[in-house]
Amino acid sequence: MRRPWSIALRLALLLTLVTGVFWLGAAAVSTAVLQHELQEAFDESLSQSAYRLLPLALHDLREPGERHGPVQGMGEADDNAFTYFVHDGAGNILLRAEDAPDNVTTLPTATGYMEVDGRRAFSISDKRSGLSIVVLEMSDHRQDALVDAAGTLFWPLVALIPLLGVGIWAVVRLGMQPITSFSRDIALRDSGNLAPLDAAGQPAELAPIAGEVTALLDRLKAAMDAERSFAANSAHELRTPIAGALAQTQRLALDLGEHPAKPRVQEVERALRHLSVLSEKLLQLARLEAGFARSEQPVALRPILDLVVRDFEHAQATAGRVQLSVAPGVALTARINPDAFAIALRNLVQNGLIHGQSDGLIEVSAEAGPRIVVRNQGPAVSPEVLAHLGTRFARGNSRASGTGLGLAIVEAIVQQSGGRMQLASPIAGQTDGFEVCLDWSASPSSGN
Repeated sequence: MRRPWSIALRLALLLTLVTGVFWLGAAAVSTAVLQHELQEAFDESLSQSAYRLLPLALHDLREPGERHGPVQGMGEADDNAFTYFVHDGAGNILLRAEDAPDNVTTLPTATGYMEVDGRRAFSISDKRSGLSIVVLEMSDHRQDALVDAAGTLFWPLVALIPLLGVGIWAVVRLGMQPITSFSRDIALRDSGNLAPLDAAGQPAELAPIAGEVTALLDRLKAAMDAERSFAANSAHELRTPIAGALAQTQRLALDLGEHPAKPRVQEVERALRHLSVLSEKLLQLARLEAGFARSEQPVALRPILDLVVRDFEHAQATAGRVQLSVAPGVALTARINPDAFAIALRNLVQNGLIHGQSDGLIEVSAEAGPRIVVRNQGPAVSPEVLAHLGTRFARGNSRASGTGLGLAIVEAIVQQSGGRMQLASPIAGQTDGFEVCLDWSASPSSGN
């Protein structure tokens, strides 16, 4: 999927394009005005030259013996910028400059400016003699001057447009800072942070949006609070009736003895046990939604590790199956609520006991970082299944009973406390097994 363009980039490109177009338009208008002024200046030079040369040419024609200066002198003075020829009313050329063209196709008879063989010319006539002089522009000074002048207007665009684009980009980015800050402020909002946005400090364009988002957060907070309250109250209220029903079912199973209905009673007992575990998990989730996992002060994790492992050791069903190893000299601390850490560790060990190899060991190791790693033996989990195991009610390929909430609870606890949970299967260096790593090494509050 192609990445969408940012508003800042669009504004910078559009402003640069519009500025460039306006600049080109202004340069084109300036060039047109400049061309008109140059035409007038060069035409004035042609006419002045014609008025100066006509008396000299007539004098040369009347006094042939004194023809010594007009042709050569004017040509040298103007660096061959123009030439001239004199003709009578019948079109006969009587006098010409040395560099005047020999193959003039048309001789102008009118007075004024004209084009002669594609070159600018000016013609005037002497009323007494009827002779006319035509001054013909020979150089490309007129065109060269226009090109040079236009170049001074257009060529700077080659360097200035990129610089202008960079400048506009920087200004737009600076102007977009309130939007960037506003977006970052919204991104910080999640289920654990629904604080209202500061609409008073926003620009006029963003203040209404901030107000609407704040109202939306308030409605969302109210809905989530109601949902959390319902889940917590439901789970809490169900615990006692479920415990009572489970006790009565166990008593009934004992009273039935070998009665044929006993297997059905045992099925009811298993269902009640599952319902009891599910209500407990839901209660934990409700507490997590309130954000209780975070601690303002660093907490020592080693005593909690020892306590949880000792509880499993004292239970007859799990005695000898949980092993704890702590790296020497490691002081394990993190900003996490002690109850939340105990819940996370207990969930990981229970998952290993339920879904791992029936008689396999659960290895709990504590490393510098701090990092808590829980490993259990069992079939490897495919990458596709592994990618979804952290979501609620997601389960692997195991047929063992479970709620699908254990890893979701653990991940929520670790995230609230500034850490991260990593899953791996098989265990590194092995062909099977399952590994969960709780890592707080990136958290500034961790210690080792």
